[in-house]
Amino acid sequence: MSKALFGAAALNQKLVGGPGSRARLETPAAVLDLDLCEHNIALMAETCRKAGLNLRPHAKSHKCAEITRRQMAAGALGNCCAKPGELLALFEGGVRDLLLSAPIASPAKIDALARAAAAGGRIGVVVDRADLATAYAEAARRHGTVFDVFVDLDVGLKRSGVATPAEAVELARLVSGLAGLRYRGIQAYQGRVQHIDDFAARRIANQETGRLLASMLEALREAGLAPEIVSGGGTGSHLLDGEDRLLTEIQAGSYVFMDEAYNTVDMHGRGGPEFQPALRIAVTVIGHSSLGFAITDGGSKSFALDGPPPRVFLNGELVGRIEWCGDEFGRILPAEGQGTLPIGTVVECTVPHCDPTINLHDVLHVVRGADLVAQWPVEARGRAD
Repeated sequence: MSKALFGAAALNQKLVGGPGSRARLETPAAVLDLDLCEHNIALMAETCRKAGLNLRPHAKSHKCAEITRRQMAAGALGNCCAKPGELLALFEGGVRDLLLSAPIASPAKIDALARAAAAGGRIGVVVDRADLATAYAEAARRHGTVFDVFVDLDVGLKRSGVATPAEAVELARLVSGLAGLRYRGIQAYQGRVQHIDDFAARRIANQETGRLLASMLEALREAGLAPEIVSGGGTGSHLLDGEDRLLTEIQAGSYVFMDEAYNTVDMHGRGGPEFQPALRIAVTVIGHSSLGFAITDGGSKSFALDGPPPRVFLNGELVGRIEWCGDEFGRILPAEGQGTLPIGTVVECTVPHCDPTINLHDVLHVVRGADLVAQWPVEARGRAD
């Protein structure tokens, strides 16, 4: 850790390397189970290799340069980022191959991205309109650099991207002719598919978006603008994208941590988990309510609430679920056969939604087995700019 630590993270620094230190963490604390994280990284990398797909994980899920390095060591090309601030924070953390996966409208941010490219970054951007492509080209020329550019296609999310084959061809032709831009391909993110729980229903939805994507790819090929890279997909669709053979690279993000939002998604049609819940939030029982419930020191300032409630574990055993009772507090609803946990008990909770939850934490407390083995900075924490 090079950045000064505060609060619980600073108190926990002295526990690094100590036997049994996982159970003694000051809380609330974001905990990364390294064994489970390594399992998830290796499994996604191997799955993509077998399917003949490249992997460009989305850093919006972890925001941590050390995790990016481990993903790349396992074969990932680099990372996607949702916002310029997120990308620039990881660039400052030493990551050099980064793709901004959303259009922007700020000349100052475009200029900052061009400076990163000129400083040695391989910076990719997506465009869904002519003026944005022109702005990127002008910034690249001004700084003596080049952007890798992907035309953003709307394949059903209705958020960004061109929506017709003719628009895709027109924009790709413009990009390919602008000095300062290198036309690499297209981005087609099927966000509405990712969290469909039922495997068969998710496969049908993915095939529907695939038909729209295929029509756009055919138009680009006929115009002599065949994309080298077709980027998209996610954790929920990664196996289906391997079946459909339309994408060349996957932008999965949540797989590295997992969360309750994905816990009910049948990834492979056989039921049961594929990736493991590597991210937990450690909280402490700080009191007992008048109704007899254990009250913890973690609420909406420690967990993003846009997902199912967390499961609570003590020494690996499920002991309940969290019910929210304030910004700083949670209430443990005991599992069947479980009593009220004593004051001072440290428990670990799964997270409702990993992306915005890690955005609330400066540090990952990295554990292996019972021991705290490291603290990793979350460099892009809070970078919603």
